[in-house]
Amino acid sequence: MNQIMEQWTNLHIAIKTFALVFLWGLAIAAYYFMYYQEQEIKYRALLSTFKQKRQQRTQFQTTAQNLPLWKEEVKRLEEERKKVRTLLPTASEIPNLLRKIDDLANKSGLEITLFNPSRPLRKTYYEEVPTQMRASGTFYELMVFFDKVSHLDRIVSVSNFDFNTPRLRNQKILLQSSFLLTTYRYIEQQKAPQKR
Repeated sequence: MNQIMEQWTNLHIAIKTFALVFLWGLAIAAYYFMYYQEQEIKYRALLSTFKQKRQQRTQFQTTAQNLPLWKEEVKRLEEERKKVRTLLPTASEIPNLLRKIDDLANKSGLEITLFNPSRPLRKTYYEEVPTQMRASGTFYELMVFFDKVSHLDRIVSVSNFDFNTPRLRNQKILLQSSFLLTTYRYIEQQKAPQKR
């Protein structure tokens, strides 16, 4: 051991300095690659997770602060949905509604020559129930019928008007008219079974 110390003291100062710098550099490199680099990766991952969690917490706090407003909005939308559902009949109410429309046509003085309900057309939240109608009557009687239909408590639309073949009968000009009468049915959404 003394011999090693003697050799070390006899070395030139530049060589000693180089040897010390080399040993320190080797120790720092070993520390960096064996410990620091792995810790840096863990630190960055944890920092990223921390930032995400903090952002989520901020969102949750904002939602919690606005919870009364959200509840009020849900209540308002539920009331609005109830109102809309009163305008859209269910499947069991469709035959009654079509009978009511037929009755309105007769009360308006129209002679119904065709009353043909078609297959419902499915949309996202509702179904369209089209009915092809053909009626004979005066222009005034047709307008009275359309007015009565517009005052129903359900949504009913009339489209594809076609007036043709006017003829004189009992000193009235009767028109043959055909049109598409469409009512709408609300579709109950099936609730998905809750997962346990």
